[in-house]
Amino acid sequence: MLKNLRPPSLNSIQFRLTAGVVLAAALSIGGMAGWLNWRLRQILLSGHEEAVATLSQRFNDDVILYEEMMTTTEAVQKVIDRRAMGDTAIWVKAPSGELMAQSETLSMGSWQAAGLTEYLRSLPAQSSLETLMVGDRALAICIGPINRQGESIGTLFIVEDITQNHRTYLAMSRSLVIISGSMILLLAGLIALYVRQSLQPIKSLSQEMTGVTADSLNAKRLALDKAPTEVRELAQALDHTLEHLSQSWKQQRRLVGDVSHELRTPLTLVQGYLQSTLRRCQTLTEPQRDGLETAAAETDRTIQILNDLLVLARASMGHLHLSGERLDLKGIVLNAVTMADATGNRIEAEITDSPLWVRADASALRQVLVNLMDNALNYSTPDVGVTVRLFRQEQTAVVQVCDRGRGIPLADQAEIFEPFYRVDVDRSRATGGTGLGLAIVKALLARMRGTVTVQSNPGTGSTFTVHLPICQGV
Repeated sequence: MLKNLRPPSLNSIQFRLTAGVVLAAALSIGGMAGWLNWRLRQILLSGHEEAVATLSQRFNDDVILYEEMMTTTEAVQKVIDRRAMGDTAIWVKAPSGELMAQSETLSMGSWQAAGLTEYLRSLPAQSSLETLMVGDRALAICIGPINRQGESIGTLFIVEDITQNHRTYLAMSRSLVIISGSMILLLAGLIALYVRQSLQPIKSLSQEMTGVTADSLNAKRLALDKAPTEVRELAQALDHTLEHLSQSWKQQRRLVGDVSHELRTPLTLVQGYLQSTLRRCQTLTEPQRDGLETAAAETDRTIQILNDLLVLARASMGHLHLSGERLDLKGIVLNAVTMADATGNRIEAEITDSPLWVRADASALRQVLVNLMDNALNYSTPDVGVTVRLFRQEQTAVVQVCDRGRGIPLADQAEIFEPFYRVDVDRSRATGGTGLGLAIVKALLARMRGTVTVQSNPGTGSTFTVHLPICQGV
């Protein structure tokens, strides 16, 4: 479960698609939120700035209209009284800086609080149009001159309290940010889930292909009927590839088997001729005899390789027929010890549990154990013995072949059961090894439902362990 929740690689298609679509969605939502925020400001704040600017422009016209009936100062006050409201304060300063007229708004308690009126009256007489924050109050301010016949008769100050609109703007902006962020996160999760589900057929295809082995080439077929069209086409192409590989693999195994079989007969004849010549001909010179003995030894070695190849080829093609008779492992182990240790003093058998009955082919199982024992003897010094243990482990019979040789490096332990793999080519050649013994062990045990493993440390030796299921009943 936790493995499925693991984040994808930064270089994966899933991450790139998810990041790209989420980024596009975030830009779209962010752009829309930015435009809405701008529109809110235009409606709630900028509109008030335009209103006080318009009021400032009309103020002069209203004063001129009233000057026909009263003095300029009275006209200014009259216009202020008409235009000023509870949230709007208007006052005019003479060029000398003295207060010429003002609205009653500045005398209200809400404007007197926290010295707001004193602060506003101290504003410089410079033309401006802006929104100021004074404490927790938001004010739209317009300052401009009042002119008569090209001369300034004073400076007009118009202030509108837009605190409530400003708070509404901030609250709506915060809500907009929260809603936009939540939508982006929700969309990111949905997009990631959708992309993951969309790419699941590709992951399934990858997992199925990972499980393909040389033995399952013919049986493996990719069934992705509900996958998208492109993935089905890819699966079909891979199926064709697997089919071609299967045919090539069959031809290769058949070729190995046929060549091994065909070469074994003439080589056997050559071997017989060489051995007959060595036995019967007494007039051979020493160099001639050495040459014939070398040829006979190499012929024996080649025939052994061909026999091993033939066993592997038949096992891989399923043509290796083994019997499934009920056997007591004790007798097989002791017989293999006798065959592998001609002197009788290098292999020690430790049999803990007996009898241990298994279903196997006696000849094949004996060959497995002899190969393991030969391998242990060849890679141990003559003065060091080999131990063979037989015991029961739950429902499994276990045979261990332990040597105290130089051991196998960790990097080679996974490869030693492959055909022709040798840890030390020169030493294997010297000991007569073909590089096929362990491969044959693995192949024969697989046909008998058994397994073989190795544990080894360089310098301390190796332990090969064979597991076979215990036979239940007769």
